[in-house]
Amino acid sequence: MIKGFPQFTPNARKGERGVDLVSRIVHEQFKWLFKRNHQEHDFGIDGHLEVVTDEGAVTGQMLAVQIKYGKSFFEEKNKWGYVYRGELKHFNYLSNYPVPTLIVICHPDEEICYWGRFVPEQAEVGEGGWKLTIPFENRLHEAKPELEAVLPPLQDSLSDLKDYWALNRLIVEAPYIHFIIDRPEVVSGDTSRPRAFFNRFRSTKELAYHCQGKVEISFHGYDQDRRELYEIKEVRNYVPVLCRALPELFFFIRTRQPTQALKALAFCQTNVRRLHGRSTRKVTKQIEVSTREIGDFLMRMWPGLNEMTNWLGMSIEENKAISFDVIRCLGFEPPPDA
Repeated sequence: MIKGFPQFTPNARKGERGVDLVSRIVHEQFKWLFKRNHQEHDFGIDGHLEVVTDEGAVTGQMLAVQIKYGKSFFEEKNKWGYVYRGELKHFNYLSNYPVPTLIVICHPDEEICYWGRFVPEQAEVGEGGWKLTIPFENRLHEAKPELEAVLPPLQDSLSDLKDYWALNRLIVEAPYIHFIIDRPEVVSGDTSRPRAFFNRFRSTKELAYHCQGKVEISFHGYDQDRRELYEIKEVRNYVPVLCRALPELFFFIRTRQPTQALKALAFCQTNVRRLHGRSTRKVTKQIEVSTREIGDFLMRMWPGLNEMTNWLGMSIEENKAISFDVIRCLGFEPPPDA
């Protein structure tokens, strides 16, 4: 009396035996966890092996496994092992799977399982499918050390990130952040370090928000040069490259006095004419700058500010407040009707 009932077919029964055999090895020999996949769909993965340390810690490291049970999988051999033939429909799926994948064949009489790692480059693909060799010596119950070697390195992220998080807390609590660009970076046009520093600010929205208006940028290696930064050719060449690398500069740059960074960056991108000699610590001399070029600088940088405030869900009024602080920091007054 089977009509009208779901059926547990001989093939399904064989599949269960293979899964049971592998599961028993994983639990009893490795002391790991075996997690069976739901079988509503056949995508080629039957389960996952999760690593458990000798101390009982479940590490998050895992292996995927495709399990085949039956004598037919042991009939074809070559000099080195059993030849396993897979279906083309599984090849790309297994190739893209995010964890290392094992092919395990189980002998029903010997109750021994043999394993091979699925590596796309080591498979041979033909018109009807693909094949790989499962070595004779690869017995699953003896394979724990080899499988541990296949896994990516175990990471203690809590310990690794402890210093990173501590520095983030200091960044949030600091009234300002002084970032120094060294002369060799200027000469070579290298913006990788400042870009990485700004990327750190953007690691979370909370951190980025707390860093708004905090960054003071200075250049090291020019202390003995009597010229202003905007008079030094290599600095003038570098600053436009830096600004292109830091499109969100206006969001993070310090505008609260005392500060010189924003003016220095702007003046390096405009014609500057000294009116009455050089400035000293006691006397500030006047200069003349091209307001058109300052305007061009502002127009180039506004999109980066807009992108940041949109990303953080800030209001138009908040964006406008930052924009006006930038304009005032450069020595101009915002438009009264804005």
